[in-house]
Amino acid sequence: MTMFDDLILYELPGCPFCAKVDRFLKENDLEVERRMITEGTNREDLIAIGGKKQCPCLIIDGKALYESDDIIDYLRTRVEGEVKEADFSDLKNACPVPWAQG
Repeated sequence: MTMFDDLILYELPGCPFCAKVDRFLKENDLEVERRMITEGTNREDLIAIGGKKQCPCLIIDGKALYESDDIIDYLRTRVEGEVKEADFSDLKNACPVPWAQG
């Protein structure tokens, strides 16, 4: 397992985009510090760092990176060796928010 001590991932329970990042991490045996925005002051902390409460959000050197695909693309650059591609097909239409589907 590879642990990235310099990264923090903010997540929202039940979020399919967060699940996508989680699946990539698991498939590639990667670990980052995780913070649920529903716990403690994590939501306020995320807003203070990135200006919005959007999840998933990966904090890199104190800067916010949003969007699951962008986060996965960044993580690919940090993987040593061959990157395992996760199957996300079951998550494609999992978002309960109508404007986010498709």
